Amino acid sequence: MSNFSNGRQPAPSDKIVYIGTSCDLLHPGVINRLKIAKEQGDFLYVGLCEDEMIRYYRGSNYPLQSCHERTLMALACRYADEVIIGAPYILTNDLINTLNIHKVVNVPSSDDKVLNKYADIDPYAAAKAKGIYVEIEAPEGNLTIEDIAMRVYANKAEL
Repeated sequence: MSNFSNGRQPAPSDKIVYIGTSCDLLHPGVINRLKIAKEQGDFLYVGLCEDEMIRYYRGSNYPLQSCHERTLMALACRYADEVIIGAPYILTNDLINTLNIHKVVNVPSSDDKVLNKYADIDPYAAAKAKGIYVEIEAPEGNLTIEDIAMRVYANKAEL
């Protein structure tokens, strides 16, 4: 696991927020989820799983972009203060304590679907046990990768 910075470290008084996401195609839906997460505190860590981990949980069609590409896009988003590359899919107590995380945010979308055989895994169990987990519903009409794929498919003849 490594991290890249947008040049800011959390201040001792900052409320530190964490969101795990693939950031696969930095589209308005992903940006909106990062914005919502950032609004929950002062400093936002964005956890990005390695490509192999995403394929393991979501299937061989994912991610659409490499970890390097996803990292560059997350770093370009003004809501991300720090990007954790190679973040675990299952958030651990060790990571929560090391980063001094005060709140773990999940803004579920259809982009987060995992293969059925992993549906019983709760990647947020440690955060829930600490009472720092919050799930926020995405606004109506929040764009997803599936939405973009359907647009491409609908217009494939013209492309």
